[in-house]
Amino acid sequence: MIGKWVRLAALSSACALLTGAVRAEDPAAPVAPAAPAAPAAPAIEAESNSYIIPSPDGLELPKLDFTATPQDEQEYDKYFYFHRPDTSFAQAYADIKECDALASGSSIYLDNSAAVAGATAQYGALAAGVGGAIANVMVDAIFGSAARRQQRRVNLRNCMHFKQYGRYGLSHDLWSEFNFEEGNGRKKEGVRNSSLALQALVASGPQPKTRELGL
Repeated sequence: MIGKWVRLAALSSACALLTGAVRAEDPAAPVAPAAPAAPAAPAIEAESNSYIIPSPDGLELPKLDFTATPQDEQEYDKYFYFHRPDTSFAQAYADIKECDALASGSSIYLDNSAAVAGATAQYGALAAGVGGAIANVMVDAIFGSAARRQQRRVNLRNCMHFKQYGRYGLSHDLWSEFNFEEGNGRKKEGVRNSSLALQALVASGPQPKTRELGL
């Protein structure tokens, strides 16, 4: 009798072990796949040439009337202003701002070997007397800045002429009141924008009384 109970206990233990082994081999419950991440919204690139058009309120029209001298007339290729009839201040500012950006781009402040070479050829006695790297710096400071100013003026005139603005001569003193020159570096934006606003006021103001110079 005791032996019978021993055999039943052994059989029960074996069944328990077999059941546990089968359960251990059961495949794990399927895991729901993670939902795909929502695509990121595309970044919006800000316009690099965006700017705010200032208000003409409070701006005073620069003095334009003067009695031209022969010296003034010889320098009209340097000192001038623009005007176009039936043009708003906002439109004139946008046009001048665009042409200023095109005329004074960063490329005119990089090494311009052709301009420096031409200036060196013209002023060879001075340029040839200085040697090495210092000579290059001095030549560019003396002649390169003048070449860059001339290049900016030519670019500005071409751009504004394309936009159908007339060009009118001005004396150096009056021109300096609302314009700027730059050759060895770019003017700070505050100074630049103030001058451009006055130039736009002139370009959209009363019709000039002097003759148009053309391109």
